[in-house]
Amino acid sequence: MAGLGAALAVLLAALLGLTVLVLVLPLRIELVLRKEAGLSFSAALRPFGGIGPRIRLSGRRKAPETAQEPGRKRRYDPRRLVPAAGRLAAAVLRRIRIRALILDAKFGLGDPAETGQLYGMLAPLVYGTLPARRLQVAVQPVFDRAELSGRAELDVTVVPAALIVPAVRFGWDAFGPVR
Repeated sequence: MAGLGAALAVLLAALLGLTVLVLVLPLRIELVLRKEAGLSFSAALRPFGGIGPRIRLSGRRKAPETAQEPGRKRRYDPRRLVPAAGRLAAAVLRRIRIRALILDAKFGLGDPAETGQLYGMLAPLVYGTLPARRLQVAVQPVFDRAELSGRAELDVTVVPAALIVPAVRFGWDAFGPVR
């Protein structure tokens, strides 16, 4: 009986150690979006700083939606939710590291004036960034027809434990007691 208790304690300690490792080591997230004839999306996670196995997230079917139980619905105050979501987005963006951002796209809005206006708005992004391996932006306007095609890739690294405090702060600000 003592041997079973010791084995259980070792198993629990190993699971706790693995959980701590997953939370404190960087998690690499790879996203790819392609638009040619149709829209395709793929995503993958690489735990343990990118040296762990590649876990594909795309290609899974959505779970069937379950019917909600009738009862009291809680209403959320958008005056609290929107600012809290903005603070959460800013906190998350401060904690992620962009490893690569590649954008290669052709676009046209059908109207040459609108296409040129949008291209002018995108010009600081295209020409204002120094050429680098991590950031590659190539945007080509198509003035004679409506078109959208290309590829976008995003590779970021984040430490999951660093997101715990912003997530708790968001929950408190958005859904906690009213001050």
